[in-house]
Amino acid sequence: MLFKCSFFIFGCIQIIEGYHHTTQQPPRITEHPVDTTVARHEPATLNCQAQGEPEPSITWYKDGSILRTTIQDSRSHRVVLPAGSLFFLKVVQSRKESDAGVYWCEASNALGKVRSRNATLTVAILRDEFRLEPQSGRVAAGEDIIMECAPPRGTPEPQVFWRRDGQTLELGGRLKLVDGFNLAITDSKASDDGRYQCVAKNTAGIRESSVAILKVYVKPFMIRPPEDITALSGQTVEFPCTVGGDPVPDVLWRRQAPGGTMPLGRVSVLEDRTLRLESLILADQGRYTCDADNFAGAISASAFLTVQAPPAFTTRPLAQTVEVGQQVSFHCHLTGSPKPLIFWSFEGDRSLIYPGSSAGNYEAFTSPEGQSTLILKNAQIQNSGTVIICSGVNEAGSISTRTRLTVTSKEDRPPPVIFRGPSNQTLPIHSMAYLICEAHGTPKPVISWYKEGVPVSASSRINMTNPGQVEIYDLTKDDSGAYTCVASSRGGKATWTGNLLVDNPKNPNINFFKAPEAVMVPGPPSRPHALNQSEGSVTITWGQNNKIGSSSLLGYQVELFGREEGVTPTWTIVARRVPGPTFTQHLLSPGVPYTFLVRAENSHGVGPPSPLSEPIIVGPDLGQNWGNPEVTILSEARANLVTTPNIVQLTDTIPISSTAIKLAWEVTDSTFVEGLYIYYVSIDSAVPSYSMLTVLHTGGSSSSSFTVNNLQKFARYQFFLIPFYKAIEGQPSNSKTVRTLEDIPNEPPTNMEALLLNSTAVKLKWKAPPPSTLNGELDSYKLEVKTNDSVLPSVISVGLAPTYLLGNLSSGIVYYVKVAASTRAGVGPYSPASTLRLDPASRIMDNNIQRTVGPDMQSDNFVTETWFMALLISMISVMVILFAAMFFVRRRQLLAKKTMTPSRSNGAVLSTPLATKQEAPLWFDKDIPDYATTFPEYSKLNKDYTQRNEYGNGSLNNGNINLHTNPLHYKELASRPDKLEYGSESGYGRKFNEYNLLQVQEYASPNVGTDRASQADYAEVDATLGVKNEGSTSPAPYATTTLVTGSRRLLWNAPSLTDDESPYPASNGGYYNRKVYSDSYFAPAHTLRRSKNKKDGKNSQETNPPDLVSPNSSLGQPVYARVGPPALSWRNGSPGLTSFTPTPTRHVYHGSTRSEPGNML
Repeated sequence: MLFKCSFFIFGCIQIIEGYHHTTQQPPRITEHPVDTTVARHEPATLNCQAQGEPEPSITWYKDGSILRTTIQDSRSHRVVLPAGSLFFLKVVQSRKESDAGVYWCEASNALGKVRSRNATLTVAILRDEFRLEPQSGRVAAGEDIIMECAPPRGTPEPQVFWRRDGQTLELGGRLKLVDGFNLAITDSKASDDGRYQCVAKNTAGIRESSVAILKVYVKPFMIRPPEDITALSGQTVEFPCTVGGDPVPDVLWRRQAPGGTMPLGRVSVLEDRTLRLESLILADQGRYTCDADNFAGAISASAFLTVQAPPAFTTRPLAQTVEVGQQVSFHCHLTGSPKPLIFWSFEGDRSLIYPGSSAGNYEAFTSPEGQSTLILKNAQIQNSGTVIICSGVNEAGSISTRTRLTVTSKEDRPPPVIFRGPSNQTLPIHSMAYLICEAHGTPKPVISWYKEGVPVSASSRINMTNPGQVEIYDLTKDDSGAYTCVASSRGGKATWTGNLLVDNPKNPNINFFKAPEAVMVPGPPSRPHALNQSEGSVTITWGQNNKIGSSSLLGYQVELFGREEGVTPTWTIVARRVPGPTFTQHLLSPGVPYTFLVRAENSHGVGPPSPLSEPIIVGPDLGQNWGNPEVTILSEARANLVTTPNIVQLTDTIPISSTAIKLAWEVTDSTFVEGLYIYYVSIDSAVPSYSMLTVLHTGGSSSSSFTVNNLQKFARYQFFLIPFYKAIEGQPSNSKTVRTLEDIPNEPPTNMEALLLNSTAVKLKWKAPPPSTLNGELDSYKLEVKTNDSVLPSVISVGLAPTYLLGNLSSGIVYYVKVAASTRAGVGPYSPASTLRLDPASRIMDNNIQRTVGPDMQSDNFVTETWFMALLISMISVMVILFAAMFFVRRRQLLAKKTMTPSRSNGAVLSTPLATKQEAPLWFDKDIPDYATTFPEYSKLNKDYTQRNEYGNGSLNNGNINLHTNPLHYKELASRPDKLEYGSESGYGRKFNEYNLLQVQEYASPNVGTDRASQADYAEVDATLGVKNEGSTSPAPYATTTLVTGSRRLLWNAPSLTDDESPYPASNGGYYNRKVYSDSYFAPAHTLRRSKNKKDGKNSQETNPPDLVSPNSSLGQPVYARVGPPALSWRNGSPGLTSFTPTPTRHVYHGSTRSEPGNML
């Protein structure tokens, strides 16, 4: 029962709790406010919903404070909606009030309260003005451009995009935003042209910038550029220049030529910008440039105009008539572009003569002015009638002219020619008359005068000193008559008659006049030549002279000479006052050569004659037999081939190999073309040489070709063609210059040499092959290096320089080196293999030594063999060991001598060992006994000496000086005599003379002897120098010095000794770095001191170093003395080592003295 009651109570409690749970709940946020951005003055809502029981109330907070809404202030623009959301009628953003901030809502009821998450309300702002607006611009196509834009300030930060022509741009590829807002366009194109706007957008709105116009210009580009043109003078050429671009480029033509300008009047620019040049002349040649430009850029293109002119004669060869054995010259000068090739030929003969060459007795040469001359040095009868042809060819065309050579004998000489004869005159009495007769001929003619057939003789009134001009003074009527001038020679004679009338000057019926002046008559016509001839007649023609004289021309007078049998050889007038420049002479004898001359006549008289024509022979000649059909054809062929230019045109020359060229030509008129002569000239040779081939014309197509073989490799040739019919040759064609193709060289390089640089490198050099054997342009050298161990050689391309640095070589290996020259056609033959071996011994060679390497070089030189090197090293080692042993033994002997007991001299010279090198620059010697404690008192030295001690530290020309002292021990000093005897001062002169006669042994000084090449091992000084020989022993001064042998001979002459100078001055101021032991010495008080007046003198102070002074007290004081030859003055500089050269031999013996150690200087 109790259990049931409890269960009931528990159930009741559960029912009560369940009822309470479903009726009351604490608040819970079901919708949190979120961050919101809204434009100013625009409505906005912040949502907030909560659940709870009882219904929770919503309270809004801003920035931590309760927000005033319409609940608190009815005028507020913030309204809390029934559901709890916060509604802004309009968002406010101003300096006084701003709705921007952090909001949250709080829901509360009786059971509690809860806070929502924070929500930020941002008031969006976007200003109207852009900080930087895009600017209009222009850009060339292909270039990059950046259009800048800085959007208005705003919150949040506005986004920027671009529009072109109102359409939003899709960014990517060539269009990118840089720096956030700027539009970058790379590789701009014409499609990028347009109107651009920068647009800024955020929540507050959209802002558009002003329109910026981008103009994409296209740089000028060539559509049809000008090309090089080769044209003939007189032609018209056009240079195109078609360009594109945006905007359309402006085109300007200019000419690049030295000193040349556009040929105004003959140049024009067409609508399509083409340049046209009309009536070309040689001066138009040059480079013409087309310049095109617009805003985007500029471009230019140029072309070269080559103006060619066919050859033209400025000097033609004239027909010549000479006698047998004479020299005759023919002159020919042509102009043209390019410069024409001039050559000579003979009709009926295929041989050509170029300037600088010869054929038979003919020789041709060219003058510096470019005139070609053909000379026949020794004319013979068989040369008569030769037709000489001068021709010129270039790429523009050809030209030729013919002339004839006539060789006559002396018998065929024409009579003299009177150039100017006596004229008709009417003169008054007592006046003076002049009768002129000017004649020329070969030989020089003799002039004679006749009056009415009677010879005229000289008289008092007639002056005949000059036969060419007779003067008659004081005329009388008897002087009237016909005066005849006769010019005669072995070739014939010529006559000229003039009438002289003398009358009274008062006669009114007489018209007086005298002979006309030379300028009043016409000038001479040109040389007459045959225009046509038949069996018994000939038609001649000539040219008129521009000089007609002082009156109008009346006509021409024709004179004829023919040497016929039974006829006196003279000139015959066959026609007078011929009106035209032609005349036909009939009734000529066949086979007789006739010569014509022509004179012009006016009212004042007859002028001088023309040049003589060539001898003209008429008669039944086969060449002039018009009744023979074959002769008629030959005449027509001659007329066609000789007079018609450009019958054959050489169109192309194509090199097909290094020895062959293909020619192509066209024949414009093949009527009288039986074949062609192909001539080609080697231009590269010093003297032009030609070759000739004959090709027959088939008569079919006008175009033909032929391949010329067996030509030189990589050589230039000039080709031209000459058409022929039978024995008649026509005018040459134009010429073409061409070069054969390259080929490999014929010969290898030579004279290979090697220059050792170091232990692993060698510089090779060689001599290039002759240029004539290269067969092309040198491209490089090929170096082939091979060793005995290598299977394939190493080929190295060297370049154009005939040198190469060959590195990374190994010692003892034999290298085989070959070199070859290479052209673009390939590699030529290699030189013979040269042996190169880098031996250990050669590493120490002089770098300037060159070795010639070659196939015959021997590589087994015994000097480089291993056994020889080992033997050499062994010999050197043995020599070094022997030298070291000798040096060691000698040193031991010297040290032993140094520690010996006091010795006695031999009465003449005392031998002492040289000083050895000290281990330390100390004044004491290691051989001094340990008990040596007595040292010299340097404080008692002369002050002058101690202050000017630079003499002790000076240097000689032959060595440096190291001073150190070797003091005596007091025990040794005590054993020395108390009283020393010195030589008297008065006996110094005698002792000095004895000193000069002393002999110093050759080993005493390194400077003794002629060569002075070796340094003596010993230094010796006479033991009795300046000592009074009383048999007593005196302590000897002890000095140390080192003498170094000089490399040159030192000469020094001792000055005379004065009484106040020290007898023993040294060359270095008294300091020698060699050990010298002296038995006796002069008393320091007498020999080392100078007189006071001299010592204090200016010269002594300036030029002499201080004297070393011996102390007054002799008890234990060191002795300082100079050691050296006497009578040496310091005033003229320090003495050299030659002061110790040996004097003439004189032995002075003294009593035996003892040598003891003394003070070291």
